Amino acid sequence: MKNSQATPDCYHELESCGNSDLTMFNQQDMLKNMNMQTCPYCKEKIYSNALVCRYCKRDLPDMTMAQTGSSNWIPALLASALIVTGTAFFAYEFFKERQNWVDRE
Repeated sequence: MKNSQATPDCYHELESCGNSDLTMFNQQDMLKNMNMQTCPYCKEKIYSNALVCRYCKRDLPDMTMAQTGSSNWIPALLASALIVTGTAFFAYEFFKERQNWVDRE
């Protein structure tokens, strides 16, 4: 029967150890490293779901809001351009029609 607990000796010598459960620990370590981000204040690697940096102890900004907030300017810019263009078109048509009214009198 294989040992289900990893000992420090065989964990560091993975090739010589016959414990197949160590590959599970290795995969979990890899998954943890894949979900890392850099602290915007101290530039240390921290977990992506952290609320406070474990090195500088500062509160981290909400990364989901920062990522979604950065692309909200494109629809706002398009809506503003549409409003300005529509207003300019209606102003032009209004003054053109007003000139026709003045010319008729």
